[in-house]
Amino acid sequence: MIWIFIVVAVLVVVAVGFAAVGSALGRLETTVLPAVFEVDDVVEWVSERLPDEAAGQLSRSDVAVIVGWYLDYFGSVGLATEHGQELGDAAIDEGTDRVVARLDDALEVLVARGLGEAEPLDAVSVAVVADLLGVYMAEVGAIGGTAGQVGDR
Repeated sequence: MIWIFIVVAVLVVVAVGFAAVGSALGRLETTVLPAVFEVDDVVEWVSERLPDEAAGQLSRSDVAVIVGWYLDYFGSVGLATEHGQELGDAAIDEGTDRVVARLDDALEVLVARGLGEAEPLDAVSVAVVADLLGVYMAEVGAIGGTAGQVGDR
């Protein structure tokens, strides 16, 4: 008689465990992972993918400066907030899903800042870095659709 109670108790514990794990997995499936933008990783990623002509025009420190300008631009239009907060809330119009920052505008700002330097940066090279930054941000899921593994291409 005691064996029946033990078997029933084990089955109940296993069923409760499966239900708890299943519900937790269901909740986690719908949770969006935050996109992480580590400047050092971005600079390395972009520098490795620069075409030879652009790589000959820009150093890694130039790429880091351009990445900083890129972040400054998105901060100026309300896409960046303090560390640890949700990003982009200020860039969404009330009642719509329209984002007020466009990548074309960022390109114009970056090229203008590059040309305005004491030693002007090559406009085409700056544009290539801006394009690669857009690709990176799309791959980590910061813009566009779902996030993928960076460097899968």
